[in-house]
Amino acid sequence: MRETNEAFMKVSIVIPVFRNQGSLWLSYESIRDQIKKEYPDFSYEFIFTDDGSDDNSLSELLEIRSADPQNVTVIRFSRNFGQFAAISAGLQRAKGDMVVSISADCQDPPELIPKMIAGILDGYDIVLGTRESRNDSVIKNLTAAIHFKLMRIENPTYPKGGFDFWMLSRKALQSQLQFTDHIRSMQVDILSLGYKVLQIPYERRRRTIGKSQYNFSKRLKVSLNQILSTSYWPLRLASSIGLVTTLFGFLFAMKIVYNYFFTTTPFDGWAPIMVVQLVLGGMTIFMLGISGEYLWRIYHETKARPMYLINEILSPEQPKVGLEIQSNDELGHGEA
Repeated sequence: MRETNEAFMKVSIVIPVFRNQGSLWLSYESIRDQIKKEYPDFSYEFIFTDDGSDDNSLSELLEIRSADPQNVTVIRFSRNFGQFAAISAGLQRAKGDMVVSISADCQDPPELIPKMIAGILDGYDIVLGTRESRNDSVIKNLTAAIHFKLMRIENPTYPKGGFDFWMLSRKALQSQLQFTDHIRSMQVDILSLGYKVLQIPYERRRRTIGKSQYNFSKRLKVSLNQILSTSYWPLRLASSIGLVTTLFGFLFAMKIVYNYFFTTTPFDGWAPIMVVQLVLGGMTIFMLGISGEYLWRIYHETKARPMYLINEILSPEQPKVGLEIQSNDELGHGEA
């Protein structure tokens, strides 16, 4: 048991839930036991957000809340709004002096939480659980490595293995909640706060209960949102390609004119013309596609729709049932 002179403090644990039946009790008990063991004088609260699960996740959450009604809050969305919205809903309602976000699939080690708490008590406002390795398939590891490499182009401080498991002090949380754009990367937001950061490396466990709900298309969507919402290098790349192509096209045109007047025509037939047209046409469509991705995100932001709709909240203070709409102004942050 760790000795501390810190005053009585509260830890908030935010857990997004989507089709996680079978792992929720294990997550709850292992996290609770770690906090009670290392920091018995601290209080805690669990905030589970059911992101439109269509399995028995909600029933399991209600059982957990029934067993510990004073420390467990269950938020139920009206439908699936995504992991980012689920985490944001929990962060908005967290009352602790420090708040940790952890997944419900038991792949992130709960025994890291006491070390995170120690980091906050030592003066760090941000503590990251950074993945040194992950027990996933070769394809998942490869695509993840490519994604993190691209993220580091604009954000050099981004951990090489990424992070989804982190803790913030109350000050850092209040700052993070001030971000207002809908489509963004919470990880980049956290790193951009400018507060003191502690990184704790760990090995991500192989999933043994259930299966991941992130297929390739969902991972690609998240990757595009994070890259395009936090950097402009794709636009710069498109501009650079256009500039280089224009330069080579101009030089080639000069060569054709010279050969036409002073030697012979540079080629016979339609094949070279078709090759040039296909290459330039493909590059043009590619660059228009990049511009369109940014344009769509701008359009999405201007609509300012609610990030999520809450169907029910069961909390120690005032359990309530009914539809609740969370607007961007109320939240101070949005969906990514």
